Parts: sequence; C-alpha cells; structure tokens
Amino acid sequence: MESLQDRNSRVYRITYETFSKFSNNLNRCKSLEEVSKVSERFLKYLLNFHLFRISVNQAGSYLVYCQCNSKGEFELVPKENLLPYEVKILEDNIPIRTEMIPIELSKKISETILESPFLWCWTFKKMDIDFTVSLVADENKAFDTGDIEMLKLISDSFQAKFQEIYLKEELNSKNKSLLQALDIIKNQNRKINQIVENQKQTIADRTKEVVEKNEKLLRISALNAHNVREPLSRIQGIVQLYDVFDDATCREELLPKLKQSSEEMDQVLQEVIKMATTELNQLKANEL
Repeated sequence: MESLQDRNSRVYRITYETFSKFSNNLNRCKSLEEVSKVSERFLKYLLNFHLFRISVNQAGSYLVYCQCNSKGEFELVPKENLLPYEVKILEDNIPIRTEMIPIELSKKISETILESPFLWCWTFKKMDIDFTVSLVADENKAFDTGDIEMLKLISDSFQAKFQEIYLKEELNSKNKSLLQALDIIKNQNRKINQIVENQKQTIADRTKEVVEKNEKLLRISALNAHNVREPLSRIQGIVQLYDVFDDATCREELLPKLKQSSEEMDQVLQEVIKMATTELNQLKANEL
C-alpha cells in the first residue's frame, strides 16, 4: 500500500513535470494568442481555480489575462480601469482573501454554482515591473496557502513572457518607424538630387545660350565694323585731299564724293542699328 509520503512525492513530481512542460511550451510562444493556448492547456493541471487573472504593468497600462472555464482572453487597460481591489492592492501591497467576489468576475463564472467561494489576490514586483495575480476558488476547486509557491512560479513565467512579447513588439514598432523615417529620407534625397540635376541642366542650358548669344553678337559686331569701316575710310581719304586741291576742285570733285560717302555711311549705320535692334528684341523674346 502506498504511503502518504510516497503519494505526496508522486503528486509533487507529476505537478512539477507538468509545470516543466508548461514552462517549455510557454517559452516557445511568439504571441499572446499562443500564450493563451498554452495556458488553457496546462493551467488547470497546476492550480485549482474557477477563474485566474493576472494584470501586468506595461508602460503605465496593464496587460490583463483572464482565464475562466478553460477559455482565456487578453485586454490592455489603463491602471484606473483595473478592478477596484487590484488598484487597492497595488497601493497597499496587502494580500487579499475575501468572500466578496466582484461582479465583474462572478458574471464570468455564472454557469458554475460556487460553494463557499473565495477571491485570492497578491501583488508582486519583478525587475521594477509590478503585477497582480487573482483567482477565484471554492470547496470544489480548493486553493490553500500550500499552492502559493506554484502560483508564484506560474506568475513569474507569465510576467516574463508578457514582458518579452511586449519588448519585441515595441522593438518591431520602433524598427518600422525607423524604416519609415529612412524611406522618407531616401525619398527626400532623391528629390534633392533631382532638383540638383535639374539646376545643373538649367545652368548648362543657360550657359550655352549665353555663349551662343555672345558669339552671335561678336559676329554682328565684326560685320558692322567692316561695313562702317569702308565709307569711313573713304571720308577720311577725301578729307586729307582738301589740303592738296584748291577750293574750286574741292567743291566740284571732292564735296560730291564726300556727300556720297556720308550718305553710304548713314545707310550702313541705319542698317547696323536696325540689325542690332532686331537681334536684341529676339534675345529678349527668347529669355521670356
């Protein structure tokens, strides 16, 4: 016949083997949904309860996991929206054992008739992160102080996994923000490079245009200088002859030639002015 000590030893061994499986499966979880499935599978073999609830601080809000009737669910709530007894225990750190079951919890287990139920609640702090653990048990699913050690192990496992998932999600969110910022910077750089290239092309076009205008003006200047030079040279030659010929010869022969050369020079100058005016007007039109 198995002794009480042997039976207790076997129960403890089975319990901690179950906890080891629970812990290993929990460690492999990548999401809260996976955590819920592992908890729904193993938690009922580790603790007696009708309802289990853990609320873990995450940057001021609390990630709450509540499991009842083998079904678990998560929600993220502000501290002020925690259940009143949770807010109280976070302030005074006094464990709770009471027959007063909050309506928010009792309505979740309304399908089960409870016999002498008790609400248990504790608060813990790990790595500066506070959290509360609550459960509702009764005579059919009894919980006593001897189960607190296992409850603490389970709670630490939950808290560590919640924090791991939270930090990974926060890191992923920051990485996405950094990638978005990097994309914005790349887009801005592309726009800046395009603007620079456009400016380079504009400067090159304007430079080419100025060079062409200058070359054209030089050709016009050279042509005009040649056209003006011819009648001007004749006028200068005629003027020099005035010192050689007498007055009658100057009046009869040189003066008509001087007049003719002056008219030719006037015509050339008018053509120069007309050509220059036309070119200037064309250059102004091109600039517009």
